[in-house]
Formats: sequence, structure tokens, C-alpha cells
Amino acid sequence: MGAPAAPAVARERLAAALARIAAREAQLHALILQTREAAEAAAQQSDARAAAGASLGALDGVPVVVKDNIDIAGLPTTAGVGHYRSSRAAADAPVVTQLKAAGAVILAKSNLHEAALGATTDNPWFGRCDNPLRDGYTPGGSSGGSAAAVAAGYCGLALGTDTMGSVRIPAAYCGVAGFKPTRGALALAGVVPLSAELDHLGLLAADAATVSRAWYALRGAEYAHTALGFKGRRIGILPGLLGVELADGVAAMLHQAQACLRDAGAALVETQLPGWDASALRRDSFLLCEIDGAQVHGAALARDPDGFSPQLRSLFAYGAKQDPQRRTRILDRLRQAGQQFGDLLGGLDLLLLPTCPQGAFAHGEVVPVNQADFTVPANLAGAPAISLPWGRDKQGMPLGLQLIARPGADEALLRMAGLLEALQSTRDREGRA
Repeated sequence: MGAPAAPAVARERLAAALARIAAREAQLHALILQTREAAEAAAQQSDARAAAGASLGALDGVPVVVKDNIDIAGLPTTAGVGHYRSSRAAADAPVVTQLKAAGAVILAKSNLHEAALGATTDNPWFGRCDNPLRDGYTPGGSSGGSAAAVAAGYCGLALGTDTMGSVRIPAAYCGVAGFKPTRGALALAGVVPLSAELDHLGLLAADAATVSRAWYALRGAEYAHTALGFKGRRIGILPGLLGVELADGVAAMLHQAQACLRDAGAALVETQLPGWDASALRRDSFLLCEIDGAQVHGAALARDPDGFSPQLRSLFAYGAKQDPQRRTRILDRLRQAGQQFGDLLGGLDLLLLPTCPQGAFAHGEVVPVNQADFTVPANLAGAPAISLPWGRDKQGMPLGLQLIARPGADEALLRMAGLLEALQSTRDREGRA
């Protein structure tokens, strides 16, 4: 008898992912482009490394989806815009280089809200992306395709971008984990910008533990298996929740998380942000994206206006006509708010907020204007933040719990998120017993 065949774990993972894509993608529209041949070759190489005892770590052989505003050499980078369908990236974005070096199996590029400027991923060029948890519902955005791909089991990890909450909002709506690291911790080179002042790369996965392992793998660091305890840790809560109106179930979700932390020995600290105007800061942030987006895409828009949807043309036209002094005033206000928020975080181990004031809603419904009121602050401060699935709304759709830490405290944030996730799981099991 010959030697037993080497396990084909990566190829089996990939086959399972491709089967799920074949079964659901015609309805979900989570993906723009599949890279099956390259993925099969990468999976085969991963299995060969495993057989030789030379695995590259936690991401080796893991199917990964990349948001289609991030460059992969030789492939289009559409940013969800029709005009760029025939583009070709000259080189991998650094984050893609890191993924490949870690042995990840990149199998597709994901759908997004056009130009990453919106939070429904109802894309006029590449299809309306559906939430895998309910037909006809938005997955959020702009990284909606990435969140949907994780929730549908297409991949173990997805890359997204987050300018005003575009990783965390879809993570919350799709019931997965979404992490936006400290500004600059993942290089933005090779990413189509929206607003350099606010843009971040981010990771989405089924849970915080998976996000954490991926983060360490991308950083080339040893995964911290031990969790940080909560005993004595200062967890900030905002009693007025920035004056943001909440949908049914969100307040109860937050109170349950607070009780879980209190039971674990955390000190819940009431904090304040005097003068904070969540809606005004969200409007300023969106206008900055319109102004900066008009600059980024202006030349392409002038050459090929029909390659951009009428809605996007309107947003960029409004941005383009703003006086430069208005942008300066907006930036001053946003930077001051970011400093204020960063100062608050400096006295805490974590700040606890809902990710969104609501759960996912049906495509075609009026988009809640306050979607990003709880996510924008972390972008203003460049602070790491993660959304964890926690509870359900009255429609049975998942809600997101957001943890925010001071800039640079990414590892501590992820370890505490993993611990909170484990505590939640234990409470759920005990409640069912």
C-alpha cells in the first residue's frame, strides 16, 4: 500500500465556499468578480504546505473575499462604479500582499455601495446586494457585499473599508463581527479613496475570535490566546447616547451587555461629550466625502458621466461646487470633535455603544438618517472599534454592539471583544438550560 493521501483541507474549504456561492449568489449579489482558478491554485499550495509541516499560520488556506475598491494585480478595481469595469490594477494593495503572504485563498471581489458612498449596497451596476438573513433586506454598506459574503458562508474572512462606519454597519446588519483598526494600522495604499481624513481598512468574520486571529496573522505577530479580564476595567457608557433615537430592542441590547460586563467585574463609568451633535457631525462627514469624492473621481466623471449613476453624479456635483473654505471649516470641526472623543477614550479601557440605532431594513424603505451616528466618532478619532452581534430587533434581525478603544489599543480591544463574546455565549447557554 502506498502512503496515505495528504489532507486537502484548503481545497475542501474552497469547494464548500464555491458550492455556497453557486447556491446563493444569483439572489444575493454579494460578489462582483470571482477568481476561481487563482483560488484553486492557492488552495492546492496551502495543502502542500500543510502536508510538509510548513503552514503559514492562521490564514493559510482560509477563503477570503476582498472589497472591490481594493487592488488585486491584474483585476479590475471598480469601486462599485460602472466606469471602472475595464480598469486593471497594476499591483496588489499592501493588505492583499499581506493576505497572500499569510497563505490566504482569495476567491472573489465583493459588491459595495457605488463609490463606497452609501450604506445599503443597492448597486446600480453590479446588482442589489441582499442580506443573507432575510430576502429583500439590505446588508448595510458600503461594505455590504463583504458582510453578506461572511454571513452566507462564502468565506472565513472579508476585507472592507470604513469611512463613516462602512465595515461595522454591515457587520451589525448581517450578524457578523466587523473590526476597524486604528487609523493607518492597515495601509490604505492601493485602495480607492473616499475621504483620506476618515478612510480605514477593516476586517469582517463570523466572530471576534476569528477577526483577532486574522489581525495577528496580518501583523505577523503571535496570536494572544489569553483573554484580558474585565475585573476593574473602566467601561464607558453614555447615558444620553448622544441624543440618538433608538429602534425597539436596541436599548435592551445595550443594557444586557452592560449587565454582562458588570457581572464580570467591570466598572461602568458614566461619561459625557459636552456639546456633541451627532447629526451635525454625521452631516459634516458625509459632505466631506462628497467634496473629496468629487476630487477623486472628477476626471473620470468628466470623461464618462454615463459611467456613474445619476444619484452619484448628483452627490459629486454638490461636493464639487463647495467653496474650499467650507471644506476647511468642516475639517476643523471634525478634527476638534475627534480630539474630544479621543480625550474621552484616553480615560477608559473601552467605550460601549450600539453599532447602529436600528437593525437591517428592507430595500426600498427610507434609509434611516442616523445609521452612522454611533460609528462616525471612531473614524473622527482614528480609534479602533469592533461591532459584535448581540441580540435581535423586533423583526428578528441582528443588532450590533460596538466596543471602542483608544487609538493604538487594537490588541487589547480584540482580546476584550473575544472575552465578551465568550461571556455572552455562556449566558446564552445558561439561559437555555
